[in-house]
Amino acid sequence: MAVDPDEEALTWAGEEDSRPAATSSDSAAGKPKAAATKVSGSPEIREVVAPQEKTQVSSVLLVTYGVLAGGYLIYTLGWVVSIQRFAATHPASTDPLTAIMFAVTEFLAIASPTLWFGVVLALTRGAKPIMRLVWLLLGLVAVIPWPFVIGAWAHGR
Repeated sequence: MAVDPDEEALTWAGEEDSRPAATSSDSAAGKPKAAATKVSGSPEIREVVAPQEKTQVSSVLLVTYGVLAGGYLIYTLGWVVSIQRFAATHPASTDPLTAIMFAVTEFLAIASPTLWFGVVLALTRGAKPIMRLVWLLLGLVAVIPWPFVIGAWAHGR
């Protein structure tokens, strides 16, 4: 059996290959292979373990995330309507600082449901699904568009 010169450069002289050969059934079954590597200067071989496969999210959990995302979308629309009602019933400020602060506040109010949903999904990526659901449900209470719910500016004319 001829030895490839590249492979020969990675072995010690007089050393036998102690790694088990991968069988065709292992590769066909999709089993991850563990690679053996040699640390320079030491005669020991360390095993490198393949990363674990990610588990899939259950269908019920995906549907729940979709329903919660729909709730956050409705909240975003509620904030848009609330801000439009407020702008229709209150004159704009002539002070530039107040106008800028109001514009930033409008943007943050409209974006808060979407931001909450996205941040919860990003920060709870490795957490248990129940923690993600708790944070999403807490967000439904935290970012509720109260002016829309109580009709604060509907009767302001």
